[in-house]
Amino acid sequence: MSWLDLFTGYLYVLKSIAIVIAVVIFISGLDDLFIDLFYWGRRTWRALTVYSRHEQMNYKALLGVDEKPLAIMVPAWQEHGVIGKMAQLAATTLDYENYHIFIGTYPNDPQTHADVEQVRAHFPNVHSVVCARPGPTSKADCLNNVLDAIFQFEQRSGIEFAGFILHDSEDVLSRLELRLFNFLVDRKDLIQLPVYPLPGHWYQFTRSHYLDEFAETHGKDVIVREALIGQVPSAGVGTCFSRRAIQLLQEEGDGVVFDTKSLTEDYDIGFRLAAHGLQGVFVRFEDLPAAMQGHDGHSVRNAQIGVREYFPDRLSLAVRQKARWVVGIVFQGMKNLRWSRRPLV
Repeated sequence: MSWLDLFTGYLYVLKSIAIVIAVVIFISGLDDLFIDLFYWGRRTWRALTVYSRHEQMNYKALLGVDEKPLAIMVPAWQEHGVIGKMAQLAATTLDYENYHIFIGTYPNDPQTHADVEQVRAHFPNVHSVVCARPGPTSKADCLNNVLDAIFQFEQRSGIEFAGFILHDSEDVLSRLELRLFNFLVDRKDLIQLPVYPLPGHWYQFTRSHYLDEFAETHGKDVIVREALIGQVPSAGVGTCFSRRAIQLLQEEGDGVVFDTKSLTEDYDIGFRLAAHGLQGVFVRFEDLPAAMQGHDGHSVRNAQIGVREYFPDRLSLAVRQKARWVVGIVFQGMKNLRWSRRPLV
């Protein structure tokens, strides 16, 4: 066998592999094509029909609703140097008065607890919750401890919170976030805001790839999902649960709201609430006045109420985070939630 025959065989094998890969990519891309076609078709139809007859809601409509008590829940494990700044920024920039921030720390993480105590000394609506077990535990376990502390606070103070909001320690909150939750929480049981990764330097490719991912997910995918099936997944941050939702989850879980066995307990909740007929909504509110933009020190090209945060800038951290998402959403989700009989779900 000559070298020409070997080279010809090599090219044939390479061609076969390329054809198989091309077919796989084509099949994999059909769902993306469907989402794109549906999204742009829906957007065009709404522009020609809905928005041609009705004006989009102005931010001033949010200001005319009486403030209901809202609780912000923040789990914090080894967030020294971060959580204090986050809580202080939220307490000084949110355009809302009737709210409380509950931050879950751990007995073996004194530095994070000290940061929270410093903020709590200046802002009476910031509360420190020390978890029962040493860390690190799961985010769900920390949130369950925070919820227990919130219920005890309600009994002592006589306050009954209308909404329970999830945030992480690195989140930068929009100034009108709570007013938007306050406007919707009586009608919707899960309210999800867009999440926007803050850009880093041009050479931080690991962090920057989140920009494209979330632009696609919260720019189109979730919107299409809500339009087709009416179900909205929680992103784990920028999510507000109604009191009805929390009580239902508490009853369903025998007193435990967040599933400590799930790696993506926030994502699962959207399905659990939808199964009971509770309504969720994904909100892109694009009428934020210029005076209320950029309070986090970053320019805001699209004036939306949403959550902004820095995502991992190291490959190992990104792989760990993505692995948790894949295992929790795909494998645990398939095991716990099962396949639905509805073709679109």
